[in-house]
Amino acid sequence: MAAIQPDYRPTGLGVAAIAIVALLWATIALGPRTSFEWEHHRAESANPKWIRVEITTADNRRTYSENEPIYIVPHFSSTVRYRYKIETAEGESESAVDYLHISNGQVVPRNLTGIFCCFSRLVGLDDERYSPKTSTPLKFPPGRYEVYLTTRRVFAWDVGREEYSPSSFEVASNLLKIRVVADRK
Repeated sequence: MAAIQPDYRPTGLGVAAIAIVALLWATIALGPRTSFEWEHHRAESANPKWIRVEITTADNRRTYSENEPIYIVPHFSSTVRYRYKIETAEGESESAVDYLHISNGQVVPRNLTGIFCCFSRLVGLDDERYSPKTSTPLKFPPGRYEVYLTTRRVFAWDVGREEYSPSSFEVASNLLKIRVVADRK
């Protein structure tokens, strides 16, 4: 006489369906909410593998007064050595310009200084991060803002010692949230 085996297939399909619904709900609930956040998500997800770009404020604050300057500082790193180089000739090279994308619709250069000519200085990018020094301050009216950075200053390792054009790929940073409050008078 054959033993009767329970059939677990219907239960397994139910568990799989619940898991898929939960995953979709989490993606929608925790994912980007605005078109600006979707654009940031698209830009950051296009970053080459092993590249990390993190932006912070120079004083690591998130709340500012309306007339207070806000300096955004990028930190570039790679988790793999000898894979990428970064242009460090701020103010002297066309490829060393970073752009800040702001949730109010503005796109502003973070470090547009000097006259671009014929200068290039590439250094290896690895675990020791590179943080440019120059920066143009931002000033906002009261409100809440989101900011991310894009740049074409990161190159593949085999690019050579000097490069005078922007990189063939763009890298994007994390999304930074800033709150600006009205001055008390």
